Amino acid sequence: MASAHDFMQKMREAQAAREKAFEPLAEILGQRAELQRQLAALDAPYAEAFVAAEAAGWTAEELKGIGAEEPAKRPKGRSRGTRRTSKREKPEASAQESSATPPAGTVPAQESAGDAAPATAGSVSG
Repeated sequence: MASAHDFMQKMREAQAAREKAFEPLAEILGQRAELQRQLAALDAPYAEAFVAAEAAGWTAEELKGIGAEEPAKRPKGRSRGTRRTSKREKPEASAQESSATPPAGTVPAQESAGDAAPATAGSVSG
């Protein structure tokens, strides 16, 4: 009859075979982690170079067509936005529009308010 020692020996042999099979995976996992670290280190310079190319006149679509993927994260700072091709609105037009709307500080009275005066912003009712 097999003893506890025999069972433990068989378990150790099976475990050793499993560990041996894991060694190539462990090696590749280490290499993969290093490559991911290197790739992450290139993210910021890549994003800056992509934005610089756009600033020099390239469009994102043109760069994609050449094979340059748009960066996952753009560098912090000024937002990309859209280019404006039309002239800005004249100041007189915007002044007319703003005089037609009431100032933001007043609150219109409600119909059920009865004799109550209109409230102003920051006032406390009650």
